Amino acid sequence: MTKDKNNCIHDHNARMKQITDKERSRTIETVHGVKQDAFFSSYPKNMTIEEESSLRILIDKVTGWHRDRNLIEGSSDKDQTLKLLQELGELSDSICRSKDISDDIGDMLVVMINIAERNGLTLEHCLGRAWDDIKDRKGKMIDGIFVKQTDL
Repeated sequence: MTKDKNNCIHDHNARMKQITDKERSRTIETVHGVKQDAFFSSYPKNMTIEEESSLRILIDKVTGWHRDRNLIEGSSDKDQTLKLLQELGELSDSICRSKDISDDIGDMLVVMINIAERNGLTLEHCLGRAWDDIKDRKGKMIDGIFVKQTDL
């Protein structure tokens, strides 16, 4: 691996040295001197910087595909939400039939990228907001469903 302009490769390697499968320190310090909770801020197991970059490239390709087909300006949030519900139905069908769900999840992401782009948002921003909402959430599993403590 080579060092990129933001020193991400070096940061990634430093994190991996500090975190092992057998021993996870709760707090680590990045090469930039930032102390972070290792469990929540580290890359998922086996994820590399290249994979992160390829996700950004795919999102850009999907966004371009939407623009080329006038699906950003020529559609509406309502239309895209209905499309997302259709794709959710296909995911549900695949799960019920024990079929591969990877294409169904991908199709849902394609539609969510459209909705985000149409509203000047990114998936990263939206996921970050969701993470902020759930990171400290407490609750328990009831019949396979997580129920928030505030709803118990």
